[in-house]
Amino acid sequence: MAQGPSASKVKFLQERGASEVNRSPISLIRYLGALLGLYTFFALAATVVTAEPAGDLTTRFGGVYRRPLTGNPSSLDPAYATDVYAHTVVNQLFDGLVQFDSHLNPVPAIAGFWEASVDGQLWIFYLRKGVRFHNGREVTADDFVYSFTRILDPAVQSPVTDFFKYIRGVEDFQAGKTAQVEGLQAPGRYTLQISLKEPYAPFLSALAMSNAKVVPREEVEKLGEQFGYHPVGSGPFAFVRWQPSREIVLQAYNFYYEGRPFLDQIVFKISPDKQFEEDFTSFLKGELEETVVPSSKGEEIRKNPHHLPYTYLTKPLLHLLYIGLNTQKAPFTDRKVRQAFNYAINRKAIVEEIRQGVCSVSAKGILPPSMPGYDPDLVGYYYNPRRAKQLLAEAGYPGGKGIPVLELWFSSKEDTVRKELEAYQEDLAEVGITVEIHQAADWPTFMTILEEKKPAMFRLAWYSDIPDPDNFFYPLLFSQSKINRTSYRNAEVDRLLEEARSRTDYQQRIRLYQDIEQLVLDDAPWISQHHSAFEYLYQPYVQGITTNALGAHYILMKKVWLETPKDQRIITREK
Repeated sequence: MAQGPSASKVKFLQERGASEVNRSPISLIRYLGALLGLYTFFALAATVVTAEPAGDLTTRFGGVYRRPLTGNPSSLDPAYATDVYAHTVVNQLFDGLVQFDSHLNPVPAIAGFWEASVDGQLWIFYLRKGVRFHNGREVTADDFVYSFTRILDPAVQSPVTDFFKYIRGVEDFQAGKTAQVEGLQAPGRYTLQISLKEPYAPFLSALAMSNAKVVPREEVEKLGEQFGYHPVGSGPFAFVRWQPSREIVLQAYNFYYEGRPFLDQIVFKISPDKQFEEDFTSFLKGELEETVVPSSKGEEIRKNPHHLPYTYLTKPLLHLLYIGLNTQKAPFTDRKVRQAFNYAINRKAIVEEIRQGVCSVSAKGILPPSMPGYDPDLVGYYYNPRRAKQLLAEAGYPGGKGIPVLELWFSSKEDTVRKELEAYQEDLAEVGITVEIHQAADWPTFMTILEEKKPAMFRLAWYSDIPDPDNFFYPLLFSQSKINRTSYRNAEVDRLLEEARSRTDYQQRIRLYQDIEQLVLDDAPWISQHHSAFEYLYQPYVQGITTNALGAHYILMKKVWLETPKDQRIITREK
């Protein structure tokens, strides 16, 4: 049974614009360092672009920030947001109990402070008073009970239920035995109590994800499915309009609890049919405030970043680009075939020669170098066509005979993608396998194709939402996960994933994830290609950008302002 919150207290207090951490005798090292050791074990430095401090902050207010978005979000409803396009917008519209700071530590948001029991199974969050939804109503603890219950409701069919399934009483609620989730309680207007059935190590960080934002019940029930297209949140920016494949417009919320953001508007310029190079051209014309550095320009920009009239930022990301193999569709039902495909591909040449580095490193396994649990000594697959042919023969496909033409689907707008996939074609042809490349019309179409399990092979990227290896393995590889695109099944991997989630000892968790990674590599449900880095250019007048290893979709736009032309002193520093 969980002990009362007085047994161990960790309070996080935040004044407007500043935060302070008060530690009880049970310190972060003993408690959060054990339960949430993944977040105190390492610091991911943030690059900050800011002007020198100004005495009068009112000079920062105003302006429209234009951001490129290379695809339409699947939905702007936090319960359904699963792609980077959705997360990029949702994080500006909505707030949750906690948020990430620049080092990916969970810090206060709507919850001004919280308490947790020693065993990590009882959490009490104390909400700030006066936080308001964009419709003007105050946010209360009941709103969080509703928002989390809604995600867990089988009728809603949210793809992110796994992050909340350890709350006490979820099974009975989902089976229809109870009308409410036992572990979600609001004993007071500003007090939220969450009881877990067992320790869940990434719990606090999971509450900082885009999916854990609070929504107003009356708006959701009034709009139904349309809520995802006309969202109402409590974040720094309010929704104005969404014109698919054109733009999404957000307006500064004057009554935001931290104070009105500096920017008047954010306009997301949606360009699903454009390549990154076209957005880059628009940026050079002054039509955008930021742009991804396209591969064709990467080497030139990286050589002389300080001579640019723009601000250049780069940072390693918690990211993996992989070629998924449908493990429930022949010939990939055979592990030897999947292993053969891994040996057949010269990934190093793809990354170094086709991508030309482009701020990416060839992947040996699954976890990126910045992620806790990354094993620098891991021996992954390497280019070995002879071994690939041997495995194909052992699987009953000598010289690739018997394997039908395979379709490889993709949706990315990166300028090197087609050349990368043509390299896959060539490498697989060397071992007797024919592959056809197919590009989906847009991101939603690609998602539909994946959800229907149609393609035998597909190119997909994963950006972690929290700095925890669980966020790589569980969503992508747990057999019951709704976003397990490869339909991978391994009972031992499932068991170890559940065990790792409940372990509070940091070193034990890391060992479990390294064991899991080796098991998955042996099963080869995909071909790990590379880990990317954040690499962007900003107009010289853009200030307040703070990046972290989660990428562009977790940048807090509420801290950004546009400097007046009179004073464009730029300082770039590591913090």
